[in-house]
Amino acid sequence: MFRSGKTAYPKIGIWFDEIAGDIHLSIPGHGLSTVNADPQSKRGNPHLFNKLAKALRDEGKPHPPIVEKWGST
Repeated sequence: MFRSGKTAYPKIGIWFDEIAGDIHLSIPGHGLSTVNADPQSKRGNPHLFNKLAKALRDEGKPHPPIVEKWGST
């Protein structure tokens, strides 16, 4: 595989805030951010939210409902 040297692999912590309905992301030295599934929200990114939910599920962590087939919700 071609490597351009532009890719970084930071350590990122993620967790689901069940009360707020957000997924929190923490990058050491860069602080905290959130993402949610509401496309109208400033923090909304449904596609990324779903990918992070799958990552949480795959690690056996609490996660929001996952969209397996887009257009079904």
